[in-house]
Amino acid sequence: NQLKKYNQNAYGDHFISKKYPEEGRLIAVLSDGLGSGIKANILSCMTATMLLKFVEAEVNIRKAAEIIMESLPVCKIRKISYSTFSAIDCNDDGVVKIVEEGNPEFIWLRGENVLEPKVHEVISKKFKNRILRTYKFDIELGDRIIFCSDGVTQSGLGSPRLRLGLRRDGLINILKDKLASDTNIASSELAKYIVRQAKNIELDRNPKDDISACVIYFR
Repeated sequence: NQLKKYNQNAYGDHFISKKYPEEGRLIAVLSDGLGSGIKANILSCMTATMLLKFVEAEVNIRKAAEIIMESLPVCKIRKISYSTFSAIDCNDDGVVKIVEEGNPEFIWLRGENVLEPKVHEVISKKFKNRILRTYKFDIELGDRIIFCSDGVTQSGLGSPRLRLGLRRDGLINILKDKLASDTNIASSELAKYIVRQAKNIELDRNPKDDISACVIYFR
């Protein structure tokens, strides 16, 4: 589920997913383009589509992410990458592979418990401020994986109550409270809830950034 930045006509984040029923497989990518509006939309769409196509072509997800990380240009003014991304490749056996570069760290929930998988970090050879986080682990029936853009974790930034924004810990608390009252909530409904809560945290309820949330429910 997504919301555009206030007063923008295009999403600066891009989400793409594809199911492969014959393989019992799902690939999903969330990319956050630099800035907002049309420019960010083009950058995030390009990044997400390229990464999905690489993985579709049987390029190992970690190798594909390294190629993308080393290829993304740097903004001459802000000196940061044109886009960031998170991607998951999972199957019906519960085997999960995840790569992240620049986006908030994903959340793995089993009931109301947050699980922390082992992470392997790859530092870019060209850009020392870019670090790729890679994971491979097994999930169980009932587990959820949550991705989001920094429009969620930074919502409310600078407000009297949340000077540093919602952050990952705040999102975890929101998720725990929701799951305690609705244990079987569908992925789409939980994603909508996350986005709605992030919007409501803003002082005037106008998103200061694109807000995106992706939920995968293994059942």
